[in-house]
Amino acid sequence: MLSILQAAGWPIWPLIIASVIALAIIAERFWSLRSSMIMPKGLLTGFPCLVATCLLGACLAAHGVRAEAVSYRFDEATVLDEVTFEVRPGESVALVTDAGTPGIADPGAKLVLAARAAGIATVPIPGASAVAAAMSISGSDHPEFTFMGFPPAKGQERQAWFSRLAKADHPVVFFEAPHRIERTLDECREILVKSQIIVCRELTKLNEQLVIKQNNADLTTVKALGEFVVVVLPAIEKESVDARDVEVGREALDLFSRLVQAPGIPEDLAIELVGLKLGLSSTEAKKAIKKAKILVKQHK
Repeated sequence: MLSILQAAGWPIWPLIIASVIALAIIAERFWSLRSSMIMPKGLLTGFPCLVATCLLGACLAAHGVRAEAVSYRFDEATVLDEVTFEVRPGESVALVTDAGTPGIADPGAKLVLAARAAGIATVPIPGASAVAAAMSISGSDHPEFTFMGFPPAKGQERQAWFSRLAKADHPVVFFEAPHRIERTLDECREILVKSQIIVCRELTKLNEQLVIKQNNADLTTVKALGEFVVVVLPAIEKESVDARDVEVGREALDLFSRLVQAPGIPEDLAIELVGLKLGLSSTEAKKAIKKAKILVKQHK
């Protein structure tokens, strides 16, 4: 190769330089186009924090998104704690990915469940299908789900359809018309006694409504207007909470509250003192106090 370049002389060098520059431009344009196809421009502006299930640095930079981004994929436990216990009222967090829909056969489902348990509202971003949008905020980490379209209007077909629904051992998603939604939900309550029912109305629209009810709970808060997507999650036996854990949580919160009210004791010092009493580090004590607040709230 060197002998060829020497034989060609100096005129070959501008051509080589031009070729390298052209290849660099082509590569940059290709990556920019790919990034814009992954994420519509301006979609994630306004979020102070982004939780990524994959690495999105190049994609975010291409659209000028300057929000802090943390990888949920590589530090799941820490992100769960930070998002569910550190998000303050009025703040928003976006769960994004550069492949597929987060929350569907994806570890992001655990984050959705943790956020919901902490009282944080979860809403989907518009996508290709209402089915995917509903499943993304269902909190289900099941590896599969079934879409069953619309329930038959009447007769034996409707009975057979609900029979299939009741036997499903995985999440089921279906659509329903507004003039039949009340009847369908009544039947779901009667047949799906132990299942969780998630009713999504007008997803990603102005009048979006998300109603999550367990077992035979009343679903009358659902307005019979607009388009409906219903997600049925199979019954899961919940782990019982040890009464001792609740009591310890109450003691930790009581001690922390008394310490921060005392003159001259800042919050950080109060956390350290609680940690010393419980045999925890400051970070562990801080997480324990915040988790205890939710635990106590759920078992008042």
